[in-house]
Amino acid sequence: MKATAHLAGTGGRSVFEERVMAALSRLYADADAQRERRKPLAARVVVLGGGTGLSTVLGGNSSLASWVEQEPAGLLHEFSQVDTGVCTTDDGGSTGELVRRLPMIGIGDTRKVMLSMVDRSYWAQRYGDRPAATIVQQVFLHRFGERAPARAELRDPVRVLPASLRRACPAELRESLAAWTKDLPPWLETKLRVPGHSLGNLILTAAIFRGVPEGKTPSRAQVLRAVDEVARAVGAPVGRLHPASAVPGALIYEYANGVVATGQARAARARRGCAVRRVQIAFAGGGQGNPRLISRLKKADLIIYAPGSLYSSMLPVLLTPGVAEAIRANRRAIKILGANLWIQEGETDMSFREARRGFWVSELIEAYKRNVPGGAEGLFDVALATSLDPLPGGIIRSYALEDKHPIHLDRARVSELGVIPIEADLVTGEPVEHTAMIHHDPLRFALAVRAIYESWPQRVAEPASLSDATAKRPKKSSVLIEPVISDRMALVVKKLAGKKMTAALRREIADFWWEHQDVLPEHLDYFDGVQVVAESKWQRSREWDNVLGYYDPQARQIVLHELVLKNKTTWQANFAVALGEALLGRYIARKWWEPDVPDAGARTYNIQLRAAGERECYLGSQPLRRYLELAQMMPQPGRKDCYFRLIAEGSGFLPSGVLFGLTYAWMLANEFAPALDFEMQTLLWPVGRLLPYQAQTRARQQELVRFFRAHVFGRR
Repeated sequence: MKATAHLAGTGGRSVFEERVMAALSRLYADADAQRERRKPLAARVVVLGGGTGLSTVLGGNSSLASWVEQEPAGLLHEFSQVDTGVCTTDDGGSTGELVRRLPMIGIGDTRKVMLSMVDRSYWAQRYGDRPAATIVQQVFLHRFGERAPARAELRDPVRVLPASLRRACPAELRESLAAWTKDLPPWLETKLRVPGHSLGNLILTAAIFRGVPEGKTPSRAQVLRAVDEVARAVGAPVGRLHPASAVPGALIYEYANGVVATGQARAARARRGCAVRRVQIAFAGGGQGNPRLISRLKKADLIIYAPGSLYSSMLPVLLTPGVAEAIRANRRAIKILGANLWIQEGETDMSFREARRGFWVSELIEAYKRNVPGGAEGLFDVALATSLDPLPGGIIRSYALEDKHPIHLDRARVSELGVIPIEADLVTGEPVEHTAMIHHDPLRFALAVRAIYESWPQRVAEPASLSDATAKRPKKSSVLIEPVISDRMALVVKKLAGKKMTAALRREIADFWWEHQDVLPEHLDYFDGVQVVAESKWQRSREWDNVLGYYDPQARQIVLHELVLKNKTTWQANFAVALGEALLGRYIARKWWEPDVPDAGARTYNIQLRAAGERECYLGSQPLRRYLELAQMMPQPGRKDCYFRLIAEGSGFLPSGVLFGLTYAWMLANEFAPALDFEMQTLLWPVGRLLPYQAQTRARQQELVRFFRAHVFGRR
């Protein structure tokens, strides 16, 4: 069904949307009273996503304390057969600590979704008044905070609960919850006993690694077996929850200014000041989609993209090999995009079309077209958006004051993209208790999907045709192959062990790498230690900059001023600058100033490179020469390996080594080099709005970013 064929309705609504709204009105009327009489529809449904968005529309937000007492609602209760495809590239929080130490997928979203799929009526029927569902929920949600789990708590997870719940816990349930953690091999127990973990994550991880030798990556069969076994133990449907892939992977974000950032958690922290252009996945040894999920997608009657983080939850599922292809191959299924309600900082807060505002619904679709190989063709039939009309204007204004803005439905543009826009009241009446934000109501969302399904014409749906020229299809694959993150982390720790520094600094640098995984492990080969220097002994000139970290090429030492250790961001920024300088290493044989140029009001800064065989430099000869050109150091005619730069009288400049260090740091985090970030804002301006000299500066900055991506960070 094409949207353009159904625009004859009223008030901008299509005929089909009017039909859906009529059906939805009937379902909304006395929805609670009808709940007992309303039978689930016999349909094969697959819901894709991750985290809170997916779990909420499936069976309610199970992270809320009140979830157990709420009336069950969501897609699981409106359709007879519901499968879920869950994102596996999360690397933040407890999940991140696991991925950091073990060769595994991110399982935090799987845990959240599994809990929301728990059949609470099953526990009530089996154990009567005993609070089995509450016990399962609290065990899965328990977090250890700043302390590591005790060995006794791992061997008997129910021990973390209050005494009243421990006494009420059925012995059979208690034994089931301890099945995977009671006899952990010592090597695995060591890696799990780390502060900050979610107990549910630890149970899932122990199940995944049961029988897996140390240092080995669990097979797909072992991952899927573990998910099914834990689902059975907690009362969730077995064989219905499908991690998108069993292969460990990491997200790589590319921003509109050309900078790349590896890791979902890092991208969530980053504030690059520009829109995300595209996202890729780096799989360990080559990615492959979960065959069970792909099979369900090919046979589905209804495919739903749950509301959720666009770049960190939704697109990673679609970028997993085989998933998008399976969706396109299924021409029978109705495909519904559940549009996000709120703009998300760092993801949809900056439009790719116009950076001064956030996303509209059409731009969600265009993001799929930019990122998914093959574009958005055949992925969507309907865009289901939330109507803001029921919300009091005061609530929207209050949120706006906190910089929280809704994603508006631009109905005409969505229709132009070949997708049918439908707008309905999908929100809860009150803010969610622990976030103070209004979210999708699981019952209303599920009823809206049901109304769409019941109203759909009884014929094979035509694939949508997304022909918009402003959202180009990606020309290259969105899947890369890289080593397992935990292996790279182990290599970093090994490299740091041989360097001279305090144990505390060694731990801090390991954490720095984890937070900035674009630093290649081999970058750490270009210094021998880190030295902290007091103010009284600080010798580096501050004539050209205020950087308090540098590389001493003679001693092969990174030198940090003692003041920078008082603040995490400050020390990381100065360390990053010095690490960048270390990559240039010992490349200069000598440097000097020549006398002022007569009548020119300028003087000349000169360097002579070491002979190629005498250099200690990360860059080869050709890349080094190219970098010096980008640093505006020009070859001296007739003088081999000599470069110069004319400096106007009274003006400053950045020597090539300092510029390299600052650019290196800025590529990792713009907050590491705020002055350079200010200059790099030119990259965000269209060339047509710039003066000629500004356009030249912008072109040079673009080349500098491309150079660092390709020759320093290995991202073509």
